[in-house]
Amino acid sequence: MIKLFLKTALRNLKRSPLNTAINILGLSLGFTVALVSSLWILKQFSFNQHYKNYDTIHQLMMTGTFNNEKSTDGTSTPIPLAKLMESDFRDEIQDVTLITDAESIAIKMGEKKLNAIGFYAMGKFSELFSFEAVQGNIATPTAASTMIISESLANRLLGTTDVIGKTIQLNGKEQYTIQGIFKNIPENNTFHELEYILPFVDYLHKNKGIEEKWSNCFFSTYGKIENPQNIPGLEQKLTSIFRTNLTDINPEILLHPMSKWNLYDSFKNGKNAGGQIQYVWMFAWISIFIILLASINFINLSTARSLKRGKEIGILKSVGVNRRQLIAGFLVESILSVCCAFLIAVILAMLLLPWINTITHTTLQIPFTRIQFYLYSFLGVLAIGVLAGLYPALFLSSFNPILALKGKMNIGKRGFSARKGMVIVQFAISIFLMIATYLVIKQLRYTKDRPIGYKSSNLVNINSRSELIVKNFDILRKELINQRLVQDASLSSSPINRLSLTSGGFNWQGNETKEGAIMGIFTIDENFAKTVQWNFLKGRNFSKDFKTDSTAVIINEAAAKFMGVTDLTSKQLSKRGISYTIIGIIQNTLSESPFKSITPTAYFLDFLPKNKITLKLNDQQDISQTMKAIAQQFNRFDPDLIFDYTFTDKEYAKQFEQMEMIKSLTSIFTGLAILISSLGLYALVAFLTEQREKEIGIRKVLGASEVGLWKLLCTEYVWLTLIGFLVAAPLAYLLMETWLDNYVYRISISWTVFAFTGLTALVITLLTVSYQAIKAALTNPVITLRNE
Repeated sequence: MIKLFLKTALRNLKRSPLNTAINILGLSLGFTVALVSSLWILKQFSFNQHYKNYDTIHQLMMTGTFNNEKSTDGTSTPIPLAKLMESDFRDEIQDVTLITDAESIAIKMGEKKLNAIGFYAMGKFSELFSFEAVQGNIATPTAASTMIISESLANRLLGTTDVIGKTIQLNGKEQYTIQGIFKNIPENNTFHELEYILPFVDYLHKNKGIEEKWSNCFFSTYGKIENPQNIPGLEQKLTSIFRTNLTDINPEILLHPMSKWNLYDSFKNGKNAGGQIQYVWMFAWISIFIILLASINFINLSTARSLKRGKEIGILKSVGVNRRQLIAGFLVESILSVCCAFLIAVILAMLLLPWINTITHTTLQIPFTRIQFYLYSFLGVLAIGVLAGLYPALFLSSFNPILALKGKMNIGKRGFSARKGMVIVQFAISIFLMIATYLVIKQLRYTKDRPIGYKSSNLVNINSRSELIVKNFDILRKELINQRLVQDASLSSSPINRLSLTSGGFNWQGNETKEGAIMGIFTIDENFAKTVQWNFLKGRNFSKDFKTDSTAVIINEAAAKFMGVTDLTSKQLSKRGISYTIIGIIQNTLSESPFKSITPTAYFLDFLPKNKITLKLNDQQDISQTMKAIAQQFNRFDPDLIFDYTFTDKEYAKQFEQMEMIKSLTSIFTGLAILISSLGLYALVAFLTEQREKEIGIRKVLGASEVGLWKLLCTEYVWLTLIGFLVAAPLAYLLMETWLDNYVYRISISWTVFAFTGLTALVITLLTVSYQAIKAALTNPVITLRNE
């Protein structure tokens, strides 16, 4: 029986090549989207899952109130809190560990010089995160001047992992002994770039007194909590202790589980507000929608062909085939189409994955070696095949055999209404995706066009650290300018595009609270403003001609608004008991995420150590040759320096990578949705127009014009498009308004968005329908009526 069903199904598929091609093409495109989306979604959910303590590791998140706004960060906990947890809360949280921010340092072994990323760690970091040993002792180093390194770093240094006990040089002066080598951390991991860990005792030696300061909140703290019921009570206890020792920001502690680090990384008003999970759900729903579009094509085309298959069904019923067997036959035909589509989708996905990996900045692979892939694929194909084929099977098998053989089947209003309803669903989905994609692109462009407050072109941040370079910077700067390698160069505490410190305790006339306000802090030299080409709204730059500039400050627009400064003589800014005269107000500069509001920021001459170098290259020069010449000048002052740099505009562009990914994928998926809908509509119109060819011939004989016939055939689909638009528009508005609320700097949704997408949908519908409508209207009625 199954063999017979397969033969019949293949015969029917060959009999209608256009319908078969459109069905299989639509389903294969839908499966391709679903397959690629599923791989990306599974990749997101698998983040960090290889850790043995995945279900119990938690990160301390600190929420502080900054200028009446709550901000939550995982790198804002102090050393005393971690030590207190380790000593007083051992029963509730174990293996407490604390790390510094990751940084790139220069490493030298023999003649080999390179940069590597790592940090200082306190406690049992490598044990908590279940590092695997390659050689030696990979326990978190505790002895001074010892370290553990990754397998990749060992191979980069010497081409072998046999480096235990050997000494390497860090930052041109510090000597460290390698005590162990750990296996490379997988890509899908929070610490996948980690290449070395240094003992925290060395950090404390360099920063004496910091271990007692509760106000130095720039560390990340982790621990293992076996019993989740302890979490609320522990959060309350830690918050109470923290507030006793740090009063100016009203801190709150949140214990964030590892299972939420990747997908639930966004916080608003001290509460988790989702994050990457919104894109996981978005792509999941898009995949479902596109498969639904392809399934609707299958259902519509199958039911539309019912008139042609009526006699076939009548004959089968008259020779004794019962309804159950007919349904089984139609389902076999449906499942066979879905199987062919899935196989094509797998091939398409394999071809597209290298390109998709470039867009998503990850590595996606089809898991051919895993049995789960084949099991879920089989179940998916079977489910979609049955669901897509069930309605046509029930519909076609219900025909009366006598009427079917006479060709007098009455499909009825219900059949036409169901078909129209499914076409409306197709239009609604396509229009919804068009509106969403349009708004994503518009928001991305709006944020990219946001004024950044400085000239980023040819601006270079030097990442290399060297005390010799800083000490001889004035001489180096003059040399670079004299050789016309740079327009200018400057020293600062942070690069222009990276606000690395915010601090409280700021006061001014009208704000003389005990705790003071919190502001961002930069320390710069007199050349910084010229190097980055600041735009001064009021006042002047720092100058060596004014000795009083050591107690002067420049503020940004956000700080002037925050302080209520209207002119430079109205107020003074004070910090640590020192009053600073405001000598300039600059246009807001984007030194943090372009999606956030601007932090009120103060710029000083002498406040923090200045060790970051910024260069402004000369225009119209060969950049690669210029950078080589600049590197030579740097190495004149420090021969061991590894010259490492980044371009400010490229670093800024990296902050849009996720939004660019969302834009690219939604644009592709929306295009596919429109293509699938258009193909289905084209085939449906072609078939239904063919059924009405005698009606059209009679109308022409009675005097109907070609334009009138075109209107007759197009009007119905125009109305269906408009109904689909009315369904999609309010849903798109509500959902996209919610999405845009995640951004401080955002667009507003105007009526033009809906006018543009609605008109576009209407044009696509008319172009799709018009070919068949015009073809039918121009056909000679003699041809269509000659058999009457």
